[in-house]
Amino acid sequence: MNKKVVFALIIVGLLAVSAVSAQNSLFANKHDDSMYQVSLMQAFMHGEYDGVVSVGDFKNFGDIGLGTFEGVNGEMIVLDGVVYQAAADGSINVMADNETIPFATITKFNEDGKIDKITAKDFNDLTGQLDKEIEKYGTNNMYIIKIKGDFKNITVRSVEKQEKPYKEFTDVAAVDQKVFNHTDQTGTLVAVYFPEYMNELNMHGWHLHFLSDDKETGGHVLGLNDFTGSGQIDEIHEFNMILPTDDTFKNMNFTEDMTNKISSVE
Repeated sequence: MNKKVVFALIIVGLLAVSAVSAQNSLFANKHDDSMYQVSLMQAFMHGEYDGVVSVGDFKNFGDIGLGTFEGVNGEMIVLDGVVYQAAADGSINVMADNETIPFATITKFNEDGKIDKITAKDFNDLTGQLDKEIEKYGTNNMYIIKIKGDFKNITVRSVEKQEKPYKEFTDVAAVDQKVFNHTDQTGTLVAVYFPEYMNELNMHGWHLHFLSDDKETGGHVLGLNDFTGSGQIDEIHEFNMILPTDDTFKNMNFTEDMTNKISSVE
């Protein structure tokens, strides 16, 4: 065989191996920098509460996140790979792998930065400080911040499980929301941030769920006072979505601007 042809074949072979190696490296790290989301906020707001994936499958995509369960059966907090339910009766439960999820986000936590000390007088003070922190990295990325510390007071909510026919979530929150006020708590906030341009997929800004260290209290955070603690930042650059496949989702009208409705339940 001509030496030039042999040399050309060797080069092609090396490039192919290099491409495969790069691709394998990319996929090997895929879970390390990806936000995985079940369904989209607009569908959830319209009443799409049927489960899309199981808890067991969901945990394969990460170890920290938040969401809810089929029928809006309480609030979800995923922490250190465990999927917790803050139920409407105020209890905290570890959810079985066969439970299903209509809406949630999860990622594998990788620390990209730290907030050594946070002192916040209230919810807006805390989220304002978080805004300033992510400005250092870029507000067009997604973030999960794990915040640990002490709360003088924290107000959380959960929601009673819904039965079909499902009503829109604004109506659920108005009637079936249960609010709990707790004092002198130590625990963790899971704070998820989506940039404004993703507002049709999820809520723009901060969405916080709380779980106490003793695993006795938790839920979606409505307010807090006198917090002192620290945080770990995970900056996220990839997004993956799993959509519902039922006829309800297929026939939904997504032309309505849901911004005000989403804000009203946060």
